[in-house]
Amino acid sequence: MIDPLTAWSRMFAAGLDMQSNWLRGFETLQASQSVIAARSSKMRDAASAPLDADLAEFARMVPEKIDAFSRSARAITRDSLAMHHAWTVQMQRVGLMMMSGKLPTLPEASALATQTTEYALGAISATARLSRGALSPLHRTATGNARRLKRAKCV
Repeated sequence: MIDPLTAWSRMFAAGLDMQSNWLRGFETLQASQSVIAARSSKMRDAASAPLDADLAEFARMVPEKIDAFSRSARAITRDSLAMHHAWTVQMQRVGLMMMSGKLPTLPEASALATQTTEYALGAISATARLSRGALSPLHRTATGNARRLKRAKCV
């Protein structure tokens, strides 16, 4: 059986991961705002002087989004499948116990309770992992672009 301190520490660690994901999401929003502003300015400049347009920057826009969102979708799919597999295993355990045709013995009930606790703690951690995996490619792209465009503006 899982001791309460281990369960608490695992929930606390997952909570910290979720808080970190929230902060990275906020950073992504801020970086996106500065990238959109910088690129919109470049588009306005290109409208008035097409020959001086920053074509390299315009050429980056769509491929980088496709790459970032593809990586995000892969992470979501991978982590969702892992979570679904864990759920399926847990439901098989519960189903086998229900279909045994008898009341569970104390050791069987205790084993199921331990497995259910493990599943629940794993689901909490998996949720944090899923959101981190989904956000990381978008965060990396947006913050990288914001830094690059800020440096280009300063030069």
